[in-house]
Amino acid sequence: MERDGQLELDFHAPAGDGYAVWEWDQEQAVKRIAAEWELPLNRRVRLKLANIDSEFEGELKLAEHPLTMDRRRPLLLKLTPLEFSSVEIERCAVIE
Repeated sequence: MERDGQLELDFHAPAGDGYAVWEWDQEQAVKRIAAEWELPLNRRVRLKLANIDSEFEGELKLAEHPLTMDRRRPLLLKLTPLEFSSVEIERCAVIE
């Protein structure tokens, strides 16, 4: 069998258009990040931040994806309208 020089890529993604594959890839990345940092990303939480006397509720999201999967580096997170670092979390509980 003769090859035409094109690489075969297997993304383990569902078949679909490029945007659907990109969305799937982003979801998988968030799941890996949530597992690595042990955070309930994309879930509704009650959150207490260090040095702030109030608690906040909302959906915990990534403000930006980390460049590397290095748990030693804090994540930039958001709980609209707040943006904060993962090291600022004093307490976080999922609320259903």
